[in-house]
Amino acid sequence: MAKIFVDGTEFEVDEKKNLIDALKEKGVEIPHFCYHSKLSVVGMCRICLIEIEGVPKFQAACNTPIKDGMKINAFGEKIVKAREGVMEFLLINHPLDCPVCDKAGECRLQNYSFALGHETTRYKEEKRNIPQEKIGTNLLINHNRCILCYRCVRFDREIVGVNDLEMLARGNDTIIAYTPPETSGEKSTYLNHNYQGALADICPVGALLNENTLFQSRVWWYESQESHCHGCSTLCKVSTNVKNNSLYRYMPTAAAPQSGEISDGIFICDYGRFSGKHFSTDRLHHYVATGAQATSKQVLPDLAEKIAAARSILVLGGATECTDDVDSVAAAIGEWRAAGKQVKWDFRSTAAAFENRAGYDFLLSGDLRPNAKYLRDKGATELTNFVALQSEIRNVDLVIVINELSAPYAYQIAGADEHSAHVAGLEIAAAVEETQLFKTIEGEAAWVKTAVFTTHHNSAALRAALAVPVLAFPEHEGRYVDKNGVTKTTTAVLKPVQGLQSVGQVLSRLKTPVGATV
Repeated sequence: MAKIFVDGTEFEVDEKKNLIDALKEKGVEIPHFCYHSKLSVVGMCRICLIEIEGVPKFQAACNTPIKDGMKINAFGEKIVKAREGVMEFLLINHPLDCPVCDKAGECRLQNYSFALGHETTRYKEEKRNIPQEKIGTNLLINHNRCILCYRCVRFDREIVGVNDLEMLARGNDTIIAYTPPETSGEKSTYLNHNYQGALADICPVGALLNENTLFQSRVWWYESQESHCHGCSTLCKVSTNVKNNSLYRYMPTAAAPQSGEISDGIFICDYGRFSGKHFSTDRLHHYVATGAQATSKQVLPDLAEKIAAARSILVLGGATECTDDVDSVAAAIGEWRAAGKQVKWDFRSTAAAFENRAGYDFLLSGDLRPNAKYLRDKGATELTNFVALQSEIRNVDLVIVINELSAPYAYQIAGADEHSAHVAGLEIAAAVEETQLFKTIEGEAAWVKTAVFTTHHNSAALRAALAVPVLAFPEHEGRYVDKNGVTKTTTAVLKPVQGLQSVGQVLSRLKTPVGATV
């Protein structure tokens, strides 16, 4: 540890840390644009200028090593004036479009403009005006807002591992441009990796924008709570953005530890970030029997009878549910087996995916179900391919599907639309009818003996003999075990319709008299 003095106040800080991070931990915020704790230091924006006693010139805080006894002038009159000069240059070409900018409300440039900017500009020349450009399948760049902090270029190179963004031209004409690498002699039209949302996140000024959420809401209209992402067994920490009881997106958590793991809310993949919107659309809020709307008093006794009559049962799924619900499913299966029934439980997640801890990329796990590890530890088996699954479906008396035909999990089967997450090796269906599981049940004419626990009103719910509506991932608090065996608790961020229950709660009702109509 080192003792340093900032504007006369003594602080004890870790000399191994970057000065900006070390002071932030002590409650001192040094303004910065280009610096990010997970990226290399370039010192390009110069807004973090500080004065160090004994050093003749101002220094960039991000590139200044901590030394014991150093005395820093961080907010004195000379330094504030220097930062105001930097802000004046940064704002020369920046348009005054905060009222129509999606970054407004979470924009560093906006915040620092209030603190360090001037009410009027001395710049009388014509501002540059470069047309907005689409550079990614879900990414736009507004060149006029860009301050050339180089964060996006460094993120792609150092975190994602691709070299497709570059700074082109010189002086006032300099821009960040998409420079696609050649693959098999061809160049991609757009940047198409799984972290375009993260690029928009790390851009401090609203130059990079996601088409998925463009012009949908002001950030101050969102209700935000910390939770975990549903997208895979990494279970990244996220901040949920909810408006009118609809989940719009996940964002990095404001309290993400800058020295922690990347999955601790620092970056989020597009797959998890944007697929959460499915939890707020096309929901099933009533029971269904052979395609017709029904009640719990009709469907649950019918389901109990089918279970009692079946000699063999195939249970598909469960890894989308919390540990309590998985325990309920396991207990029910145990009772059915004790009654002499043959029950196979397929967790719909391959052993190969589990063993491949690297997953699809540095965050997205090969296990695309949040509770896959817990389910596997409960002794569920694996039908290794759809040929084996087809045989099982053909030979059993009853098929019970637990949220495997519900969005977004059903659609994990390249991009169905141009705004989909682009993950090498992962296909995303446009509709449940295109998924292999749906096609397998359809091909075996097995809907008549299929009951689905589902969150969504779709073709699967209408074709199945019985469909039971259940709570979605963000509608109830639950514990999940990530791929490394760490238990994480999610938050209920959406309010479910009255009477909607979890899978475990519904299973418990099969043993007791059915209550009021839902």
